[in-house]
Amino acid sequence: MSPASASAPCVGVRVLDFSQVLAGPYVGRFFAELGADVIKVEAPGGDPSRVIAVRPDWGMSALYTSMNVGKRNVCIDLGRDEGRALALELVKRSQVVLENFRPGVADRLGIGWGAVHAANPAAVMVSISGFGQSSSLGSRGAYAPTIHAAAGILHDHARRLDLPLQAFTDARADLETGLHATIGALAALRVAERTGLGEHIDVALYDSLLATYSETPCELSEPPYVRSEAQPFDAGAHGWLAVAGPPQHVWRVAAAAFGLADPAAEDAEIPTKAKLRHAELERWMQKQPSQSELVARLEAADLPCAPLQTLHEGLTGAHARERGLLVEVDDRRGGKRRIVRMPQRYSRSQAGVPGPAPLRGEHNGAVLRELLGKSDAEIAALEARGVIAHGADPHGR
Repeated sequence: MSPASASAPCVGVRVLDFSQVLAGPYVGRFFAELGADVIKVEAPGGDPSRVIAVRPDWGMSALYTSMNVGKRNVCIDLGRDEGRALALELVKRSQVVLENFRPGVADRLGIGWGAVHAANPAAVMVSISGFGQSSSLGSRGAYAPTIHAAAGILHDHARRLDLPLQAFTDARADLETGLHATIGALAALRVAERTGLGEHIDVALYDSLLATYSETPCELSEPPYVRSEAQPFDAGAHGWLAVAGPPQHVWRVAAAAFGLADPAAEDAEIPTKAKLRHAELERWMQKQPSQSELVARLEAADLPCAPLQTLHEGLTGAHARERGLLVEVDDRRGGKRRIVRMPQRYSRSQAGVPGPAPLRGEHNGAVLRELLGKSDAEIAALEARGVIAHGADPHGR
């Protein structure tokens, strides 16, 4: 592990991360890049994200690595009384506690808000769940695909694009929730600094997804309406192009700027007009001498646009390189893995990935010696009793 820069925004903050898979670990990763000492508490069975991958990637998967870079790791069995006591000793030396179990599970494990607050009244605790801590739906399994459906986002996406229902390929509910949870934790830290008292923050995937969905104002209008966006244009040899704005606006500006005649009859229905005008714009685009000149003409007409890139091009192309978007980390297998760094760029503070993702229980000794004053003999005894563990993926993969 590389020590955090003294000018990192959250240097001096310790985060105890009991979470797993995505939403919670994403919060921990934010804090790690901001300079906090983030200690991931992993169960002996391992974080499931270690094996959410193709088989050759099991153990230190791309997902696990990306969500856990820069953290230290202790492996504690919270099913044992000694494990719970050990975890609460770490709580006493932390400012932030993260968990994303189903509501009630943290309490049963002995690390719920009551136990955390009793152990450390100044600690901030963030609990992430699917539907909320006191929700009648709290016992339901909550994963991004089910939250996308329950919140209405899948239906709305299909309705707006006039396409059959289909699952999103990304876990937006998890990562958007992680962003909201990070904001909540940072705000509560400010309160704890002023008052000496921490608080419990309840963050639900359901709430977070809808709070971040740009179309909710349209749906909540009286009557509701669908905000339209121009669909991508086939510019022929120049590739596909996205132009920002409602179709009517894009056509009106382009027709005036480039002298295009309206191909639609004045009394044509709106969908017919939109289809004909879209095709006319595509024909005009295809006649331009080059992609760069096409983009320049659209931008000069105040029509923001972008050529379509693949995800790989977006991650590794010229602009990504200019921004320093990717960083390499040790993959813990003798090689390197590229990950996307967090997007904040500070004018004075130093922030960034401080180290690789940890192995299971990799820092048991270092953390227990440093924070709890445990001797090597005591640490060995804890391991012999099964309270802590370390080593390869517990499934032997």
